[in-house]
Amino acid sequence: MVSEWKEYKLSEIMEINGGGTPKTSMHEYWNGDIPWLSVVDFNNGRKLVFDTEKKITEKGLQESSTKVLKKGQIIISARGTVGALAVLGKDMAFNQSCYGLNAKEDLTFNDYLYYLVKDNVSSLLNNTHGAVFDTITRETFDHISVELPTVPEQQSIGSILSSLDDKIDLLHRQNKTLEALAETLFRQWFVEEAEEGGKVGSMEDEFDFTMGQSPPGSSYNEDGNGLVFFQGRTDFGFRFPEPRVYTTEPKRLAKRFDTLVSVRAPVGDMNMALQDCCLGRGVAAFRYKYNPSFTTYTYYKLRSLMAQIKQFEDNGTVFGSIGKDDFKELENIIPPKELIQTFQSEAAPLDEKILNNTIQILTLTRLRDMLLPKLISGEVRVKSG
Repeated sequence: MVSEWKEYKLSEIMEINGGGTPKTSMHEYWNGDIPWLSVVDFNNGRKLVFDTEKKITEKGLQESSTKVLKKGQIIISARGTVGALAVLGKDMAFNQSCYGLNAKEDLTFNDYLYYLVKDNVSSLLNNTHGAVFDTITRETFDHISVELPTVPEQQSIGSILSSLDDKIDLLHRQNKTLEALAETLFRQWFVEEAEEGGKVGSMEDEFDFTMGQSPPGSSYNEDGNGLVFFQGRTDFGFRFPEPRVYTTEPKRLAKRFDTLVSVRAPVGDMNMALQDCCLGRGVAAFRYKYNPSFTTYTYYKLRSLMAQIKQFEDNGTVFGSIGKDDFKELENIIPPKELIQTFQSEAAPLDEKILNNTIQILTLTRLRDMLLPKLISGEVRVKSG
């Protein structure tokens, strides 16, 4: 323990609030204007959360146990998927599988508390309860001891880590804007202003595609041995999948910048391969048949077909899936090659910027994750004030 730092139980330095869910059968409680958080909205490693999949009405808020967390307060998932963490970018309600955390101002503040809790997620996971689902209870926070520096030093630590997260968030938002620009360009050229020169064909008239096949489980490792292996959409990020598992016995392969599509539960999520990789049975890879370097066109063309592809999510006796023959039978309007080449030339620089931003995000994330435990523990000290 650093001599001038003081020890507390995690529960002593914050308020802990439980959430709730309006009755799903009451239609007047839903589709309102109040964001309603569940773990799917912030289980992405990002610090800030600005929006939610579901929204509730004022009546849903008043007639349920859900509460509103204020902008700047913290949300943590407490059941099932445990330990996902975010700071609210605006006021939001939240469900009962989460806790809202708010710093006690005389001891700490939310920006520092976020990083302190993030550094202790593994300890929280080691103190979960529940026979069916891992669950964080209020008592869990009583079992975690932390050390607090002076508030001025907390402010310095929070400033360093927040500056990295702010840059990461900016790059993520830039990437969304760039992708929206490219998608708008594709829609204008190939949908809204489509020329008569396009012809009706099939997917295999334009694309070579590979359906995944999982290698033997005994070949899996997380040590980087062999080829990176993507089993399904759980590996997908905003644009590029995140390496977790490798295999020494790859079966079906994709090339760098091939478009990847999830083909099993759920069907239709998309990414782009950042390096050569092995495909599990939950993924298919697509490449433009006549010029493999036309990776931008391939990606946005597949996005334009998502409505057709996602129809297969409801097929199957247990879960949705789409197979090679299904892809072959999808109707595909094939534009003139000259227009495809022009689009590739115009839109590829946007994808190049997305790639460069993503590399910066990875670098900044590694730096933040390296600094976080060192700063929180006092191994690395910073000047306060």
